[in-house]
Amino acid sequence: MSVADAHLHLDFFANPAAFAQEAQACGLQVFANSVTPQGFLATTAVTQGMPHVRIGLGLHPWWVNEASIDDFFSLLPQTRWVGEVGIDLSPKRAHHEQQVNTFAQIAERCARDGDKVLSLHSVRAADVVLDILEKTGCTRSCSCVFHWFSGSTEALWRAIRAGCWFSVNEMQAGTRRAKEQLKLIPADRLLLETDLPPEGDASTHAADVLASLERVRNQLERIRRKSMAEQLALNWEHLTL
Repeated sequence: MSVADAHLHLDFFANPAAFAQEAQACGLQVFANSVTPQGFLATTAVTQGMPHVRIGLGLHPWWVNEASIDDFFSLLPQTRWVGEVGIDLSPKRAHHEQQVNTFAQIAERCARDGDKVLSLHSVRAADVVLDILEKTGCTRSCSCVFHWFSGSTEALWRAIRAGCWFSVNEMQAGTRRAKEQLKLIPADRLLLETDLPPEGDASTHAADVLASLERVRNQLERIRRKSMAEQLALNWEHLTL
């Protein structure tokens, strides 16, 4: 049965190749989100021949002013996996208009290409992200995964109706609102994630990731009052088809 981390930052590890090898040895599947096109190139280079690692082409909203969208689009034909992308409208984050415009361009291109898997950042922006996904047709032609969903319950229902997926980590699952929202998401739309490691980390190993995934699965099982391991493995297999 597959154990998969649907949102991890391989480009944040001090030694990405070593972690990828550890993951391979212990049977861990990974959707490795990058935050810039340069991170995608660097991690792709060290994971050749490792099909258990899917490298996401990212242009994270925190980095939109530092990375090139032209570089992003030049690399997009090379991969089905896109992430981390999205919008962060919290007051401490800058370039809000640029974030929205950049994400709209990404969603439009992904919708046109079709069959992409997107891992979505949406802080104080779930409705804006959904507006763009629906307007561009991205929810119809691609698999859209909300990473660490923190929007309103109304936005959650809207995302569910649009066919979106949701990746859940243990910090998220420990909050009061998330505990209620996680009861509402269809079981076949749930994935596990860790969002590890801290940038430049040298201490996180594959065993730490597996332990975190087990903890969040246990949290989900307590919240939903049923076993989730088989369903989560099926969900990952379906997403990766």
